[in-house]
Amino acid sequence: MNNIALWQEYKLNPGNENKKKIIVQYLNLVHYVIQNTRLQKYDIMDEKDFYQFGIEGLSEAIERFDPDYGTKFETYAIQRIRGKIIDELRKIQIKPRRTGEKDVTYKNLSLSAALEEDGGYLLVETIPSDAETPDDSMKKNEEKEILLELLKKLNERDRLIITLYYYESLNYKEIAEVLNITVSRVSQIHTKILDQLKKNFSSVYGKTRN
Repeated sequence: MNNIALWQEYKLNPGNENKKKIIVQYLNLVHYVIQNTRLQKYDIMDEKDFYQFGIEGLSEAIERFDPDYGTKFETYAIQRIRGKIIDELRKIQIKPRRTGEKDVTYKNLSLSAALEEDGGYLLVETIPSDAETPDDSMKKNEEKEILLELLKKLNERDRLIITLYYYESLNYKEIAEVLNITVSRVSQIHTKILDQLKKNFSSVYGKTRN
């Protein structure tokens, strides 16, 4: 059965059996992501764990894919698979193996810096500094939870833009190609998302501190 027939069957009956058929058809994407995301520098997981998370990301991509955006499924799925694996790595706050210079921690998302501008709040680093006090750590954990909840409330397109820009380090042009929209439109949406996040974060954070 070809890919078009598989998708048509899945749309008519989006059950587990039909989804499994599509997963099998696109398993090569999971292998591709694992081999091209330089995950070998992380000690904490076996390759089978990365593979499992990749399959979960592929499954989510199948469920959420909207062909109306004009994006190829392969392009969308690769981002979801990579994002899922990286999300799981962040959850356990891992550090890469020691390099020749010093331990390289997971880079901060730059989203913190973006939201800090114009009077926003500095958001948490993924891995706390050794110099942090317990109060600093508690505050950052609180800020992190607030930000994560706000990100969850974004619509699928806006979450994808934030993920691609801050988590996957894609530029506006690359994101425009993924979403099949113009570069200027990506810029407009990104600015709007940040403005809304700043307002919502300030509002929620202010209430939690009172």
